[in-house]
Amino acid sequence: MNQFAVIGGGAVGLSIAYEFARSGCKVVVIERGLCGQEASWAGGGILPAAVFDPKDHAYEKLAGLSAKLHRQWAEELKAATGIDTGYHRCGEIFFKHEAISGDPLTRDLPSLSARGIRAELLSAKALKHLEPNLAIAPADLDDLQVYHTPNSAQIRNPRHLQALKAALLQMGVSVIEQAEVQSFEVKGDYLHAVQTTAGRFVADRFCLAAGAWTSHLTNRLNCTLPVKPIRGQMALLQMEEPLLRNVVHQGGHYLIPRLDGRMLVGSTLEDVGFEKKTTDAAIAQLLQFAKTRLPLLRDASVEKCWAGFRPASPDGYPFIDALPGFANAWVAAGHFRWGLFLSTGTAVLMKQLIQGEDLSLPLDDFRLTRNAESMMPLGRSDR
Repeated sequence: MNQFAVIGGGAVGLSIAYEFARSGCKVVVIERGLCGQEASWAGGGILPAAVFDPKDHAYEKLAGLSAKLHRQWAEELKAATGIDTGYHRCGEIFFKHEAISGDPLTRDLPSLSARGIRAELLSAKALKHLEPNLAIAPADLDDLQVYHTPNSAQIRNPRHLQALKAALLQMGVSVIEQAEVQSFEVKGDYLHAVQTTAGRFVADRFCLAAGAWTSHLTNRLNCTLPVKPIRGQMALLQMEEPLLRNVVHQGGHYLIPRLDGRMLVGSTLEDVGFEKKTTDAAIAQLLQFAKTRLPLLRDASVEKCWAGFRPASPDGYPFIDALPGFANAWVAAGHFRWGLFLSTGTAVLMKQLIQGEDLSLPLDDFRLTRNAESMMPLGRSDR
């Protein structure tokens, strides 16, 4: 048969399927809902400036690899499908940047230049020249710490996901949607088949890449994966004219200007389980941030608001590894705030790992056994 099954149709799952299909494998994608409609769709599509430096730790190497691949994939997907993913370099501005708990990509901005990433400390005059519509409060001037990374980019995540799905279908990949996993069939150390609400699927190799729901799958295989949902709420504003060129960050909040004139405002970080809803208080907080930092937004209308679930691991690092106790199953999950960004590099690493190829970077930091909570077998039986 030589079929490869990916369970999960978000950015990570679709990217893994894309990488395998391009190598000639027969691939099936199994998605509990509609492809690309959860965290991958709900996020902002920020692609931080990153380079691949052999001296960096594994997470930064994964970021550098992913940044390079996004540039390539945007061109390849447009050529193959005609869908423009909206990839473009936009730059990022950081006001008094602080570390975000559980996010390894929160940078020590002053150190980026030494690693080959352009990061400029802006004066008030330079900031005003770069983004004249941004408000600089008197409190900002007391301790103005604003950094600019001009090589950061962004992508329209819904279009990117549409392009990935279209490319997969062109390559003959079976994309099965509305297929909730009900059980697994296990023979010894071999995962043989998955039973879903859309039917039974047999494969030679399986990859579990279902974002915040991946732990539900591993539980069915009697293994514990410490990945949980962290809710993020966002708002989309309509404007009469573009007001920003750069993505603007302040703490965990950000403004993302779209080329079509809209402004994306995010985001919250809420540990509330799988409660997928927006709240008046959180949206009001986001709008207050947006209108304080960019006063011309005071007349902008709210087009829509939504919430999504980021799959968080205890240390913020994703799990990219073989599933313990199984000879033909792997896991790719727990990317937290950077699933879309890291999806390209994760796909390449997963293909290299499963195919027994040389790895682009060491996986020790992404192993399932890196902390005591990860992947504790609870017993064996047919699932």
